[in-house]
Amino acid sequence: MSSGRRTVEIACDESGFVGGSLFGRSRVFTHASVHLDIETASALTDEVRRRLGAGAMELKASRLNRPWAGPVAAWLVAPDGPLAGRAVVHLTDTRLFGLARLAQVLVSDTSPEGWWSPREEPETWDRALRLDTVLAELPTTSEQAVLAAARDLLWIRRRRRLGATIEAWVEAVDAAVALLPAAQGRFLRGWAAPQALNRAGAYVAAPPASPLSEPLLAALRWTIGHWSAVGDVDIVHDEQSVLTPARVAAIADELATSYPGRRLAGFSRVDSRDDPRVQLADLVAGVVRRVVEDRLAGVTTATTVPIEHLVAGDSQLVQGGQSSSRNNTGRSRISSATSSYGATSSKPRSQ
Repeated sequence: MSSGRRTVEIACDESGFVGGSLFGRSRVFTHASVHLDIETASALTDEVRRRLGAGAMELKASRLNRPWAGPVAAWLVAPDGPLAGRAVVHLTDTRLFGLARLAQVLVSDTSPEGWWSPREEPETWDRALRLDTVLAELPTTSEQAVLAAARDLLWIRRRRRLGATIEAWVEAVDAAVALLPAAQGRFLRGWAAPQALNRAGAYVAAPPASPLSEPLLAALRWTIGHWSAVGDVDIVHDEQSVLTPARVAAIADELATSYPGRRLAGFSRVDSRDDPRVQLADLVAGVVRRVVEDRLAGVTTATTVPIEHLVAGDSQLVQGGQSSSRNNTGRSRISSATSSYGATSSKPRSQ
């Protein structure tokens, strides 16, 4: 049955896919969505190729992120450029996202699904911020051991002994607590207290239908909600195995509940090479991710690529541009409110 609202086709792609491993090398995950018709998108990708001298080869963000291509990237994503009002990017700091998920599993009374944003629970978010600060006081090897145990606890995989991840988590916490000052040690110990381990056991035995370790799900949910302000959303997304029909249906049901009258009109997965709109989403996601990663690492580039106007206000994002004293993953201050790169909602423009 028609809702009486217009239908808007939105094309999506991501950059920095983590595959459930939230504490790996890449700390920035980006999900871009664009609202263009195929003819306009095709003409725009042809123009990008012309400016890059790329010929007929598939366009990838890695080519736009080369130093000599900076002016082309800046033109493509400029506030007054060809995608003005037609693109938005949701960013996730995967480290903080993972710590917030860990808080939801171990120290929260809620039973989250993977399409929830951890930002929706302020207390959980604050606990994750504090845990991030505590872990930063550990030696690198001890910190990495805790994060690896957290990753394995959150990332439910087959062929693993049921209690193995919980045991490994307790061992990692015990070893870390011994290296921390008393107050920080007590805080971390609480994440392996009997009540926390009971919650962990329940989670491992019966995980949610939508995995907690996939930031793509929360980003897609935000994207659908954002564009549904324009009309009923028909999503065309790059192929991703995590986007199963059941998980997409759960996001659609939540949209209809949270925003009466709005709905997901359709969802299809395509190869990015077959749809110029998805190619553009791939380019935007990759360009924005590179800019953020460069800022975190303190890297300066010859061309300034503007991204503030593209970043979703709900982004779970590292603030500032300081690089970590330990490594280049950017142990900077984390926002518990809107993004420092742009607290704009990137209001969509009708075609």
